[in-house]
Amino acid sequence: MYRICRHVALPRTLTLQCSNNFFKMSFKSPTVPSSVSPAATPTAQSSTQQQQRQRKKSFESKPMPLTIDEAAVGNKEQAKAMRPVVTTVPQINIKDQRDKWLAKVSPGGMQRKAKARPAPETETKTKPSPMASFVGANNATNFGKSSNAIPEKQQQPDDEQQLKDAGSVAERKSWMHRMHGAQQQKQAQWLKDMQAKQQAGRDIQQQKMQQLKPQAEITKATANPKTAVKSAPEPEPEPEPEPKSPERLAYLDTIRQLNAYQAHEPTAGRAKTKTKTDKSEPNIEHTLQCLRETGYEQSELESIPVIQVAGTKGRGSTCLLVEAILLSHGVKTGVLCAPHLFVTNERIRIDGEAISDAQFTELFQQLQTQLAQMQPPPSYQKLLMIMACHAFRNAKVDVAIIEVGSACASDCTNIMSHTKTIGISTLGWEQSFSLSNSLRDIAWAKAAIMKPEASIYTSATQPECFEVLSQRAKQLGLQLHRVPSYSAYAETNFSDKKLLNSANFAVKLNGSLAIQLAYDYLRRHRPEYVTGLEHNATQLTPGATRGLETYVQRGQFEVMKHDMFNVYMDSADTLESMMMCREWFYTRTRSSRAPKVLLFSKVNEFNSKDLLTILRHNVRFEEAGFVPSPSLFEGEPFDVATKEQDKATKDAITWHSMEELQRARRNASNWRSLCEEDGTRDTAQLSISIESFFDYLKEKHGNQRYGMRKELDVLVTGSRELVAGTITWLQKMKDAQFKQWH
Repeated sequence: MYRICRHVALPRTLTLQCSNNFFKMSFKSPTVPSSVSPAATPTAQSSTQQQQRQRKKSFESKPMPLTIDEAAVGNKEQAKAMRPVVTTVPQINIKDQRDKWLAKVSPGGMQRKAKARPAPETETKTKPSPMASFVGANNATNFGKSSNAIPEKQQQPDDEQQLKDAGSVAERKSWMHRMHGAQQQKQAQWLKDMQAKQQAGRDIQQQKMQQLKPQAEITKATANPKTAVKSAPEPEPEPEPEPKSPERLAYLDTIRQLNAYQAHEPTAGRAKTKTKTDKSEPNIEHTLQCLRETGYEQSELESIPVIQVAGTKGRGSTCLLVEAILLSHGVKTGVLCAPHLFVTNERIRIDGEAISDAQFTELFQQLQTQLAQMQPPPSYQKLLMIMACHAFRNAKVDVAIIEVGSACASDCTNIMSHTKTIGISTLGWEQSFSLSNSLRDIAWAKAAIMKPEASIYTSATQPECFEVLSQRAKQLGLQLHRVPSYSAYAETNFSDKKLLNSANFAVKLNGSLAIQLAYDYLRRHRPEYVTGLEHNATQLTPGATRGLETYVQRGQFEVMKHDMFNVYMDSADTLESMMMCREWFYTRTRSSRAPKVLLFSKVNEFNSKDLLTILRHNVRFEEAGFVPSPSLFEGEPFDVATKEQDKATKDAITWHSMEELQRARRNASNWRSLCEEDGTRDTAQLSISIESFFDYLKEKHGNQRYGMRKELDVLVTGSRELVAGTITWLQKMKDAQFKQWH
């Protein structure tokens, strides 16, 4: 074979035949038959030429096989036997096949294929050639379509883009409808599952309690068989809740009527321009008119000395601190502050105690009868202000301490034009930016309560705020006093240094302003207590020391302990307040090895993610619980207080609970996003109530090996309602534990 191939003539042209599994090469070379000599006859030459012409035509119609020079071989028969077998293969256009394959696998092609699938009778059916079947059997992508088949682009050249657009729009709409419906179904199913789990837990607990009673009776009977019949008591029924007194029922009905006046509350506007006007506010004029309708004259209003406290944060704490200091000096006080923590009558206080339910009910019924014909009717805040004025006059208080609302100069609490002592607490962004867009505007709005011949004290620390307050005081010819820092009192009073350092965190924030406001009132009306003390004096009188020591405010930097929980509670809902809350919690627990747990709830989503970002700074929480804001009605759950009301009220309460549950889910989602940003483990835990969250903590962290007791430091913050609900639950657990022990 090697000797034969050595004498094969070199090819002139090379034709490459490609298929799926093999390659064929055909060489075209001049062939001279060995049987024909150069001296052949003309007839033989003509026949040879005819054969060459026929071979040329055959080559043009189909590929030529490999031809070996017969003269080089020397034997015609041997050369014919060595000639390879030729198989006629149709030429395949690779570019057309690639275009067809791309059209088939592209989204447009898939859509056309899906459109054409339901109607197979309309498809163009072609029978593939044998070569196409062979190539398709050996190639997964099937390039071997029949040459007689019509391409898809030629079948539907006009409808291709329409089918593509219509298919994409229809699929997108169908996907959106499916996702929206699935999301609603998941939310509804999730709510049902949570309610079912809660009810199942209650049923299991009730069954356990019922099973424990017979077992205890059997144990007692087996211990002393002789007295088994006599000592076996009958199963006691569950104690029914104590019936409410007539005074309590009347008070609850009064609160329902009072809450209806919230619909008349005006909407807070933006801060006014920095112009001096003598026009009175319509809101204040209407409040004074309501007072005159109830028989309260302007002279009676001016006969009571007033201390007003305005600002953004710490107004209520400052009012209660001033009350505690003045009570220690023997001054009879009356306080109006907002909002309340548990019950509405907490807002009106006489001598450090909230007025009773009977007094509140009597005042409201009397004033409602006298104001029934007023047009427009008074709002919720105006009614409370009028009730406070009557309560102060009836109790014959020495001083009225008033917390000015967020409306500042136009607020209904600013009706006392004879005020001589005014305090402006720390300034910052409000719960909503309804007043202004800058701190300077907020400071100007708060400064509008300044009155002639009044002493002005402030604890605002921002330079721009103090500058604006100074400008306003200068316009009125007043002097603005910036109160000393709290540490200055500890440096001056060495004997009380330990007491001042261990005081409540609210005292450290607002104590200096409260001391100066109380001193200013004492200089005017009881100068014997503050002899020799000028403005911003840092020396503490015995009454001031006793007042700071006895100051108590529920829900503000409060700590309660129950079982394995050390619960730290603060109703912070603004950025500045949350910074103070985080600093307080970090200071109190940084030396403790107990795991840190967060319980958070927010009544709105105004700045919830910002508050959570502040809480994560320098504090690592092992768990972060999110619960719906508790629905309490005068310290009682809504389902208990309104069980006798109509179905519409119950449906409204149910809808409110569902809305709060969705808000808790969004708060948990904000926490998860913060964990993703920090690259930390997701610790969010969604619970349906405060009780269920503490049960979850006790089940997870309560059982420790080797009998070791594990404690948890739980921070409860975000809203006043959450703090009130937590205090109520903790007090309930403590009362039940006390009854069990005794």
